[in-house]
Amino acid sequence: MTKYHDSNRRHWNEAAKWWEELRDKDGLWQRCPNEPDLGFAGGALQLIREVVGNISGKDVCVIGSGDNYAAFALAGMGANVTSIDISEQQLEVAARRAEQLGLSIAFVQADAADLKSIGDEEFDLVCSSNGFFVWIADLHAVFNEIFRILRLGGHYVFYDIHPFQRPWKDQIRPIEVEKPYWETGPIENEKNGTFEFNWTLADILNPVATSGFILRQILESPAEDSRYWQGSSYLSGTDERLLDWNENPRAALPVWLTVALQRPAQYE
Repeated sequence: MTKYHDSNRRHWNEAAKWWEELRDKDGLWQRCPNEPDLGFAGGALQLIREVVGNISGKDVCVIGSGDNYAAFALAGMGANVTSIDISEQQLEVAARRAEQLGLSIAFVQADAADLKSIGDEEFDLVCSSNGFFVWIADLHAVFNEIFRILRLGGHYVFYDIHPFQRPWKDQIRPIEVEKPYWETGPIENEKNGTFEFNWTLADILNPVATSGFILRQILESPAEDSRYWQGSSYLSGTDERLLDWNENPRAALPVWLTVALQRPAQYE
């Protein structure tokens, strides 16, 4: 585990209780098994349905699972879900919630860049959601590991913040550049000891080619709800004007990058 990943792991362990309380305020984790769309954005769930089909009974891995909304959603759809995260404390919270929801989910603590505890070709689908890539120091290692744990013909579907949103200051007006697009990090947060990475589109997609994946589809989409611009709650936003680029210039850029990849169906 790199020093960057270990620092991030410690932060998320320390922040687990605070994050648990924040998510309890909206309470949407309780609804995810029956309303799976709550666990995804950027058209990711629709893309999973399109490329994978019915996931009931399929073996699915949610990597960098965080608050586990996606894991709860997929389990509610009948998948056999394994939830992998670097933070032990985050997983403990998720395990308690899964028990309350009556969901059978396997929870595994592991660094996404080193999944040695996971065997080869164990999953039909791997997915990751918003807030995964920003914590990853080595995308090549992560893509290689995901490729390895997928079965032949299996898919990796991810959605995350579009890189075009990264250069800007976190404000509505005025729109101001905070850093160059190509300044990817590591960016240290001295307050909490974390290290973030603002990868470019090329940084994310080039490892796809070298890892052996087939690119099936890319989506670029705007925010569907003004809550994206109003903080970390999953509750619906309160200001629809923020979806209008005339009011909020950053809304003129894509918010989500959603990608479907496939491991070839046979060995080459």
